[in-house]
Amino acid sequence: MLTKRLLTVCLMLLGMIAFFPDVAAAEDKQPAVPAVFLMKTIEGEDISIPNKGQKTILHFWTSWCPPCKKELPQFQSYYDAHQTDSVKLITVNLVNAEQNQQTVEDFIKANKLTFPIVLDSKGELMKEYHIITIPTSFMLNEKGEIEKTKVGPMTAEQLKEWTEE
Repeated sequence: MLTKRLLTVCLMLLGMIAFFPDVAAAEDKQPAVPAVFLMKTIEGEDISIPNKGQKTILHFWTSWCPPCKKELPQFQSYYDAHQTDSVKLITVNLVNAEQNQQTVEDFIKANKLTFPIVLDSKGELMKEYHIITIPTSFMLNEKGEIEKTKVGPMTAEQLKEWTEE
């Protein structure tokens, strides 16, 4: 009777390892490397996301999101002061969650945003980076791997910390 129970428990554990191999190998996992997308900025410039060979802050937002509205001026200040630094800033507007593209363009003009803005009109980047909550930001290393993730608004201090590490 005891050996039957022991055998059952062992089979259950083996079954769990077979069905959840990621749990067993979680410590050996390398950082996630998202697929590469060639996108266009709102100005029509081609941009690669991730931009391999350069650290990149990738930030997802919408024009109707209150925390996004509050933090975007801080992103603009950061960009103005650090656009020649080794860390590139790319923001992604989730156009598919907006009223329309004109609303986004009007918002960008009204707020004088000049940093690179990609319009994710088909939701491709949103799916690739598993965006559920906005704003969401990522720090990508030179290999395009996700090193850090921040769900929620970022402050100027956090942007500075991410770029100085």
